[in-house]
Order: sequence, then C-alpha cells, then structure tokens
Amino acid sequence: MVSLKLQAIKPPKMPTGEEYAKAMQAAVQKSAGLVLRDLQSTVRTWKTKVVFDVTITEQNGNYSVVAGTDSDVYKYVDEGTRAHPIKPKRSKYLRFSSGYRAKTRPQIIGSQDGGRTGDDVFSKGVNHPGTKARQFTKVIVSRRQKTVEQEVSQAIAKVNRTK
Repeated sequence: MVSLKLQAIKPPKMPTGEEYAKAMQAAVQKSAGLVLRDLQSTVRTWKTKVVFDVTITEQNGNYSVVAGTDSDVYKYVDEGTRAHPIKPKRSKYLRFSSGYRAKTRPQIIGSQDGGRTGDDVFSKGVNHPGTKARQFTKVIVSRRQKTVEQEVSQAIAKVNRTK
C-alpha cells in the first residue's frame, strides 16, 4: 500500500498592507522631489526669485502631489501673455535694450543664460508682441505622471521580492 503525505507550501511571511503603503508613500515622496527639481530648474538663471511649494496628500490610499508657486512672473512665463501696449509710468520715456535673448524655451524644462543685449532705446511707448507660453507645468505633469507610476510599481515589486 502506498502512503502519501501532503503538506501545504507556505511562504515564510506575506507582506503586510502597511509595508505596501510605506513603499508607495516613499515612491510618491521621491516623485514629488523630482517635480520640485524640475520646477526649480526652469528658474535657475532668473534674477527674480521664485519659491515653489510641494504638498503631498493621502486619502484612502490615494496620493496627490500639488506643486506650484504664487509668483505672477512665473505664471506669465508659463502661460504666456497677449500682445499689449507698454507706456512709461514714472517718466516721459521707456528705456529698454534693443535686443533680448530668452532664458527659457517653450516646452523645455530648464533655464539658460539670456537677458538684455544691445544699446539702450528710449520710447514714449511700445506695443509688446506678447510672450509665447512656455508650458512648464504641462510638460512636468506629463513627464512626472509616468515617473510616479514607475516608482510605485518598482516599490511594490521590491516589497514582493523582500518577503
């Protein structure tokens, strides 16, 4: 007579929900740091100092990262401006340089050297052609949404491997 003994194979320890939650939180924090770094790189060469705030919230296991600034200058560059007249406020004439090289480019995350060039020009007013929107926030959201998904997937896989 043949006798077989069957015994269940059990893993040594299954990961807990808390371990997964910690891994996800760490991945979201890392991604938020990358968002902040991207935002700061767009103003690296600016004379105007721009302060960014990053807030991470969690509700029922769903994380949200909100990053931005209250700077009007950043908003004008990011969203662009329409054509508009510029008139002198405290004198009879405007004074500005004849040339200018932008420090940023549309949909490029970064900032380079640039600024005024050429001789000074005086005028009683000018029609500014407007500024093309740089769309930094749009590009960063697109780029970092993918990053956070990858980071969370890798964090969960790491928890699975360690147990």
